[in-house]
Amino acid sequence: MQPQHARNDAARLRATNVRTALVLLTIALVFFGGVIAARFMGGWTTGISVVGFAVFVFLAFAIGRNLRSPK
Repeated sequence: MQPQHARNDAARLRATNVRTALVLLTIALVFFGGVIAARFMGGWTTGISVVGFAVFVFLAFAIGRNLRSPK
């Protein structure tokens, strides 16, 4: 059997990896959803700008949350 701290480290690493995967999946969904919406609305420049801004804000919150959390 593994020591207790090794299991805690493995669980923490897995949780971090899952969180990172969800952040990247959300960014991809927002980007592709924005591109598809922009295609139907007809304004590529506006659509891509809105999607880029949404991704920027999302990343700022995600990075800020990680900087604030205690180690």
